[in-house]
Amino acid sequence: MAYIGNQVSSVPFIIDTFSGTGSASVFGQLTRAPAGVASIAVFISGVYKTPGVDYTLNGDLILFTTPPAAGTDNIVIHHMGNGSATQVPSDGSVTGAKLSSNVVRSNNIVAGTITSNHIAVGAITGNLIPARAISPNHIVTNSITGNLIGLNAISGNQIGISAITSNLINVGAVTGNTIGLFAVSGNQIGLGAISSNHFAGGGITSDVLSSNLTVSTARVAETVNVVTTGISGNYQIHIANSTVYHFLANTTGNITFQMIANTGRSVDTMLGIGQSASVAIMVKQGSTRYRANLHIDGVHQTAYWAGNAQPQYTTSAGAQSMTYDAYTFSIIKIGAGQYTVFASNTPFGQANGQGMSSINTGFGPIQ
Repeated sequence: MAYIGNQVSSVPFIIDTFSGTGSASVFGQLTRAPAGVASIAVFISGVYKTPGVDYTLNGDLILFTTPPAAGTDNIVIHHMGNGSATQVPSDGSVTGAKLSSNVVRSNNIVAGTITSNHIAVGAITGNLIPARAISPNHIVTNSITGNLIGLNAISGNQIGISAITSNLINVGAVTGNTIGLFAVSGNQIGLGAISSNHFAGGGITSDVLSSNLTVSTARVAETVNVVTTGISGNYQIHIANSTVYHFLANTTGNITFQMIANTGRSVDTMLGIGQSASVAIMVKQGSTRYRANLHIDGVHQTAYWAGNAQPQYTTSAGAQSMTYDAYTFSIIKIGAGQYTVFASNTPFGQANGQGMSSINTGFGPIQ
């Protein structure tokens, strides 16, 4: 038959043949792995089989739904495409360098297919994330902790006004040692923002206030340590907890005031050189008036007494009852474990009648 044009050449199909056994349903290997079930035409004993119904593929293996009948070369498979091979990239052969820019978009990625172990450390930096791309509903509760945030990574100008409120901060989450030196100054605290109910009981004591701090007060209620039992011998005075002590019961012997900061802490660690502490102690005396000595951190102190004389005491019965000795000690640290102590003792007694004598400075009731 005549024709016009280039010489026609024929290209044979690739054909695979197998012999059925009546029981086997998987055959292979095929000459090549088809791209899909429609890439081949399958005949068993001359009867065409429907792709995806009568057979499926697994790489270069063909799987029949029903085992073909026994026969010699009765299974014939034609590879379509006029002998051209369908190119299927092998696993792992396609890398990022082989993809065009922007060819993969978010709508091409199945939700949940990219997890943290698929992202290289340091691969995502702040300049790769659009502003406001991450909102609170994108962050799992407790998924970001302090050790995941770089030092100085977040500064104040990166936090919106009123973005952090008290209900977003766990109780005890922020302590003094987690706040940088000078990080919070007075002009960053709103007027009336901190009131007494924001402080735990006894939360601020004199030893935690900065040196040279100026405090203006309209009213001060100082804690007094009231002791109801009589004392004698060594008695600890915890001046970091209270600097005023009132003993209600009669003293039963001579006393040594053992001054420390508090349990497990010394006055030497509480006070810096050039700092001072003032302590007032009211001691109840009975028929015998007893004297008191002073130790600081277990070391006896020789005080400078008001009037240049240490008080005299009655050591035998006969002193008037219902009297108090009011001791005041001004302690100035002048070196490591060294102090200058200024002391005074004022006797107080109950007055009979309507007034008190303007010239009587002795013990006991005024007659």
